[in-house]
Amino acid sequence: MNLSTMRAKATLAISLLVMTFGVSACNSTPEPPIAAAAPVAAAPPPAPGVIGGAIGQSLTEKDRAVAIAAQQEAVSSGVRKSWRGENGAYGFVTPGAEGGACRDYTHKVFINGRPQEAKGQACRQNGEWRVTG
Repeated sequence: MNLSTMRAKATLAISLLVMTFGVSACNSTPEPPIAAAAPVAAAPPPAPGVIGGAIGQSLTEKDRAVAIAAQQEAVSSGVRKSWRGENGAYGFVTPGAEGGACRDYTHKVFINGRPQEAKGQACRQNGEWRVTG
């Protein structure tokens, strides 16, 4: 094969490549820009103990925080603790006797003057009382 034949074949090969990729590039449609996903807010963790159940669903966020604080204080101290929320809800937590590493408690909540009562449990974990149910 002589030099001019090799040049002709190389030129033909390059031309075919340019045409193939050039045509495909012209016929392609640009991808739409990918929209940045909006950050998804994580759901707040469930409230601990009795307030995390049906009773807590009837409370505002602020009242629920006050009730949770009273619940924690009562089980930690072993002394009955009352609380009053901003929107008229109120209640009290009565801890039971310490039985080993755990103690039961009763949380009575008044919403719109109607009493609701539930029982829960707290246990010592790493030297601190934690509401477990």
